[in-house]
Amino acid sequence: MAVLGASHRVCTRVLLDEAAIFLAQCGLIGIDLAEGEGREEGEKMDLGCRWRLAGGLMALIILSGAASIAPIAARAEEGSAGTSQAAQTEAPLADVFDERITALIVKKLGGRADATHSISAYYRAIGAKPLWLDEIGWRDEARAVVKVLQDAAAYGLEPSAFKLPDLEHLPVSDEEIAAAEIKLSQAVIKYARHARGGRVDLTKLSKYIDRAPVLPSPAEVLDTMARSSDPAKALLAYQPQHPQFEGLRKRLAALRAAGSEQAGIKIPPGPVLRQGMTHPQVALLRQRLDVPAGVHPTRFDAALTEAVKAFQRRKGLKADGVVGSSTRKALNGQKPEKEIVKLLINMERWRSMPEPLDDGGGIYVWANIPEFRTRIIRNGKVVFSERSIVGLLDKQTPVFSDKMEWIEFHPTWYVPNSIKREDILPSLRRPTSTIVQRYHLKINCGAAGSDPAAIDWNKVDITRCQITQPPGPKSVLGDFKFKFPNKHAVYMHDTLTKRLFRASIRAFSHGCIRIEHPKRMAKILLAHQNIMPASRVDAILRGPRREQRAFFKKPIPVHITYLTALFDDNGKFITRPDVYGHDRRLAEALLGKGHLIDKAPVGRGTRYRPPRKPRPKPKEKHWTEEVLYN
Repeated sequence: MAVLGASHRVCTRVLLDEAAIFLAQCGLIGIDLAEGEGREEGEKMDLGCRWRLAGGLMALIILSGAASIAPIAARAEEGSAGTSQAAQTEAPLADVFDERITALIVKKLGGRADATHSISAYYRAIGAKPLWLDEIGWRDEARAVVKVLQDAAAYGLEPSAFKLPDLEHLPVSDEEIAAAEIKLSQAVIKYARHARGGRVDLTKLSKYIDRAPVLPSPAEVLDTMARSSDPAKALLAYQPQHPQFEGLRKRLAALRAAGSEQAGIKIPPGPVLRQGMTHPQVALLRQRLDVPAGVHPTRFDAALTEAVKAFQRRKGLKADGVVGSSTRKALNGQKPEKEIVKLLINMERWRSMPEPLDDGGGIYVWANIPEFRTRIIRNGKVVFSERSIVGLLDKQTPVFSDKMEWIEFHPTWYVPNSIKREDILPSLRRPTSTIVQRYHLKINCGAAGSDPAAIDWNKVDITRCQITQPPGPKSVLGDFKFKFPNKHAVYMHDTLTKRLFRASIRAFSHGCIRIEHPKRMAKILLAHQNIMPASRVDAILRGPRREQRAFFKKPIPVHITYLTALFDDNGKFITRPDVYGHDRRLAEALLGKGHLIDKAPVGRGTRYRPPRKPRPKPKEKHWTEEVLYN
């Protein structure tokens, strides 16, 4: 059966709409005929409606042809005398529509290979049918999907990126129908891919970012839409499902609705405020932190000090209870646009995260660089949350995901090439060097030998030598090493320099992550898979210092992230400084608003120092500190 032409389709739609009105008036659709005294009038109206309906159907037959009305006649006849032989041999109108339009869509798309926009693969597949239109017009599912696309900003996406068909315009010709079908399908595919991190390639922003998104194929997206009873809901499911992302989304909505989230008490420029002093601004500070005034509202007392410390901890500042320039700035907040940009870039980072984070194992390790904190999440709950130390600005901890395969007790330290070149080699070139003896280093340079005093360090390439530090009281790795083998040669480990955990900006290492309480972390991970009880961990630590390994039955996912806006263990929204400058680069690439991101704070271990003429180093001292920071 031929598909209705343009003029026939319009007329058919109008007449079918008229028929529906006639039937409603006649009481056949949702209206009961009058009873009692009104019954005769109702019967007259019924008779009039039948005449009008008969006239409409006659016009429809004239305009569309007897062949086009056959399915309608067949359905009417089926209700009374069964299905006619003609209806059994005639193809349904929808099948003909699908066949013609699908062919035209494939022709329009051609053989384009663009993975982002091409949908020809789907429409070429056997059984593929138009998703958004039928022989009547736009489906309800199409209208619901368009609403999701129009509301893309609510999920941190840019609505203008999706070119949508005009649902108020009814496509009538085959050409218009095919074009509209393609346009909406392309918009849906683009939305799904943007939701999964397809807007910006994060790996191009920094060599330290190694997290590429897994984007759904066009055919996969359209097949999901076709199979779903609710395509709009299925499309939203491409957004990250993690509670942290959902929290950021809700805060974004609230911030946009409020217009100015930071309206309220401001602390004007003034002196440093600390416990024991009296100043008019102390009263403002009490109001800002909701601390009761008491007898002396302008006096900085112990209760206010504790409130300031709690605020500083939430903001990632040094919790000393003193209101200096940094704390004053944090108290006064930032302009809404700045926070909106910060929310958007952190939402973007969640898009390329694996799902589910625990890979079905019920547990994962999460280290967040700007927060200087490492957590263990088990069955959706935080069971371990401790301070950690990350890499220096020029030796950054990379952003990536991997899987922890084993834990080492009393690990051996394999000295990285950077420390060999920059710290050990200058010392070995001095005749009086005692670095090997002092730190119990083992050197193996192959044919050049293993006696550092007998090796000509001006001729031997030290990076070809294996230098290790066996377990011992001076081990830079302490008692634990958590291994998740990766191309970055990064892992988590214990450390001797516990004092560094007291710093607010803890960027001191050569890239690895140091854990403040690694024994507790090891006990939780090993107990989860019944690998080793806590008592056995304690026994190993009390025993001889020799390397031992405990392998997991199923590797545990490890996610190293760079999130500067998130919710802490108590569900409170917190922000963290852009230590490595990743925020500024992403904000510029995503929104062109990198200038709205505050510069990275300058603290110990974070400052980038450009190359300069080397100065004489104190004998052995510099290397000692550097190696302890690894």
